[in-house]
Amino acid sequence: MAGISHGQGRGAHAHGLWLAGSACWVLLLTGCLGSNSSAGGSAGSVVRPSESPGGTVVQTAIPRATCRTSDAPEKGLQGQVALADRLAGFTGYHCNMDLVGQYEGEGASWQHTSYKDCSYYGQAYALIAVAPKEPKRPTLMKPGAVVIDVSDSSKPRDAGRLTSVSMLDPWESLKVNTARGLLAAVNGTSSNNGGPEFDVYDIKGDCTKPRLLYSGKLSDTTVIGHEGEWAPDGLTYYGGDLTQGQYYAIDVSNPAAPKFITKFSPPVGVHGLSVSPDGTRGYVTLSGSGRNEGNNTNGFAIYDFSPIHNRAADPTPKLISATYWNDGSTAQHTIPVKIKGQDYLIAVDELGSDGTSSVANRVVTCGSGRLAFGIPRIFDVSNPSKPVLLSKLTLDINQPENCQTASMDTVGLALFGYDSHYCQVDNPADAKMLACGYFNSGLRLFDITNPSHVREIAYFNPAMKPGQKGGSTFNVSGNCFGADWTSSQPRFVLEKNEIWFTSQCAGFQVVRYDPAVVPR
Repeated sequence: MAGISHGQGRGAHAHGLWLAGSACWVLLLTGCLGSNSSAGGSAGSVVRPSESPGGTVVQTAIPRATCRTSDAPEKGLQGQVALADRLAGFTGYHCNMDLVGQYEGEGASWQHTSYKDCSYYGQAYALIAVAPKEPKRPTLMKPGAVVIDVSDSSKPRDAGRLTSVSMLDPWESLKVNTARGLLAAVNGTSSNNGGPEFDVYDIKGDCTKPRLLYSGKLSDTTVIGHEGEWAPDGLTYYGGDLTQGQYYAIDVSNPAAPKFITKFSPPVGVHGLSVSPDGTRGYVTLSGSGRNEGNNTNGFAIYDFSPIHNRAADPTPKLISATYWNDGSTAQHTIPVKIKGQDYLIAVDELGSDGTSSVANRVVTCGSGRLAFGIPRIFDVSNPSKPVLLSKLTLDINQPENCQTASMDTVGLALFGYDSHYCQVDNPADAKMLACGYFNSGLRLFDITNPSHVREIAYFNPAMKPGQKGGSTFNVSGNCFGADWTSSQPRFVLEKNEIWFTSQCAGFQVVRYDPAVVPR
């Protein structure tokens, strides 16, 4: 999660957040557009709305799920929670999914990750988080990253807190490496007020009792935490420094003594990233704006990470290609997958074409025919030099023709409405299902066996109890009302037909999808 504006060059670019209600607040959430890449190459391609290098992608909503008679389906448009339902007290929607267990706690922040029978999620630590001095946030009763015992998924149990410096507010960097049983995070306090700290825990023994291996500053003390991801082999962790527009690599060969490797700046701003199974290819987000059709800065880049993976003397990664689009902004993260043996990349935006820096920008977007909210996209990357756009995962409520309706529903919310944020597949080596959090639209489950014709097969939009949640960054202040923010990365537990995830007000949840909807 980040906010951006359109400042020039390498430096802070602010994004004004709009809060409606009894008062309006102008918030500054600092991010950064990187300078011209120091990592080699400048190749880039522009993907305009409804176009791709390989042909036309028609901008239509994906087919909606057919629900069971026992479900509580959406009343209006696909993905919509109407303003009237919010004001009346939203009781949740579900289709082909059922709630199995829940731990509400003090609410959740941006990220969730899991290992075996345990889940971990961050909480907002700073009293004001990304907000100004007003409105004040409630003080957390139990600060730190939350450890949840899910050995009985019907009764998730609070197993404690991790309170080392990076775990107090890991923002979006809290990630597990399954191969080595390691949990790590960088210091992402309040999005951009963190520092060069990096924490590593051993969780391969008793995952309910993570064992701290390292907590300290990196040798490059200038980097600032926000996002992050492991290489699949667990030997390298990559951090995303939005404030200075750079990614950085950490050697975790010895998790008790991590070593800073290198940092590099892509063509434009950074956010999340992912790494190929062999560790040699990086898929980094180019987190920028889509406003100007002639100067797109939002998309993703593919890098050769071999110099970092092989610990070369000069570990600078090499740019292979960059792809941009102008109907989305603030690219959030990527997921490399194989579908029927072919290579694809899922790229997820956090915000729509013009962000949400003002009501006026939303009105402009509504009249432009471009997307007002962030969505996931699927690309064919079998030729990494020429990615091809195959599909856009828009719900009805994301469609340009419904922009005015969606804007009315989300009056009073800072920054996010019907935007996507984090997704995950059932099996990266043979992906069939994709689960995505769409903030106010809840958790959505898709059949992606045909990546050019994605189908929705289930959804779960959680109800929440209104009031202040100290661990949540919902609506910036932690004041929960209306429809929740489903913002964390979900986890599939295939043997149980379950998905584990957090939403910011309802906390940790386990849902079970109907096995009848699973693609065969």
